[in-house]
Amino acid sequence: MRLDGSNATFELNYTLDTFTCFYVSALGCRYLEPELLSFLGGYRDVMLVKADTEGATLLVMGAGKYNSGYYLFDSIPFGSKDQPLKESIARFSVVYPTGRIRTFYNVTATQNVFSQAAKSPAKSSKKG
Repeated sequence: MRLDGSNATFELNYTLDTFTCFYVSALGCRYLEPELLSFLGGYRDVMLVKADTEGATLLVMGAGKYNSGYYLFDSIPFGSKDQPLKESIARFSVVYPTGRIRTFYNVTATQNVFSQAAKSPAKSSKKG
């Protein structure tokens, strides 16, 4: 999960079985799109950026809430509200805007994290 302001980009890595791999190679990733989007079903605004036979990138607009100079990202279970993921994800990493990475192991949800909002550049007081 890469944090960028209130948005979060998820990069998923997966392995497809042989039949599905051939199917996706021949017909494209539209077949995978509903399942990929349902993986982040707890979020309201999820968009598939790209997908192929090895992984996908999903963008969640407004994943974090702004509060007092920070963006707060609440823990959200993987899967949909009706069908939460039962198996844990072996490794889940959060990449902060500064480049710092925190990795969590064996999780079934995103983690509660926060990042400092970018400071707006100081306005010039010079007059021309």
